[in-house]
Amino acid sequence: MAEFISTDYCPQGQVLPELIAEQSGITYNYGEYGDHFDGLLEHDSGEFHVYLNTQSILSSDSARLRFSFAHELGHYFIDDHRNALKTGKSLHKSYYRFLRKNVVETEADFFASNLLMPLDRFRKHARQTKKFDFSLVENLSKEFGTSLSATLLRFIEVNTYPIMVVFSKNNTIERYWSSNDFPYKYFLEHSSKKLPPLTVAGDYFNHGIKCEDTEPVDACEWFSSYRDIRGIKLNEKCIYPTYNNTVISIIWCN
Repeated sequence: MAEFISTDYCPQGQVLPELIAEQSGITYNYGEYGDHFDGLLEHDSGEFHVYLNTQSILSSDSARLRFSFAHELGHYFIDDHRNALKTGKSLHKSYYRFLRKNVVETEADFFASNLLMPLDRFRKHARQTKKFDFSLVENLSKEFGTSLSATLLRFIEVNTYPIMVVFSKNNTIERYWSSNDFPYKYFLEHSSKKLPPLTVAGDYFNHGIKCEDTEPVDACEWFSSYRDIRGIKLNEKCIYPTYNNTVISIIWCN
């Protein structure tokens, strides 16, 4: 549904949440609302209005604000969410997060991802090179006006290159996603979820070292395997504290 809407309203170029809202009869405004929410969809007397929080955001075209807007559009276009608001029920206030546990918010996030990064358009741009490099994700992020973290998760869904994305917090692996063809499935300390120390992310949590460039790392320092993987090199690129002291590691094969 999200991809159909993006094609219908914005068949070319970046998807514009403002345009979709205006043509759907949804009013909206930008304002500073402290830390109460990032976005909020309100229903009143048959009308819908989106509040977007610009607190600490530099401009209305920021990736975070665009995603929040698309997320609120998800609450409008997803029938169960819209009907709940119409009957006077309250949806959770939306915050810009990628590790949600609330099903309603997860559904709206998924809608936002598909709205801003339609599959065919995203796949076309993602396949511009035969070999993966992190600059490809950076270019996709700019092309679609989405954050690096949102772009990475969409990139994995499209399954163009064998990569893994790991979210680590306080020296512990919180969540991870990998493409279907990424060759390694088990972390070195899989049961404890402790972040392996001899990795780029491990260097940050253990020694406070930040590496801005892509760094080589031994596969056996990240993963365990039934076969001998000593001597196999991987690439690791880290995005340092995004929120809540969370580090994002992008790992791919040479």
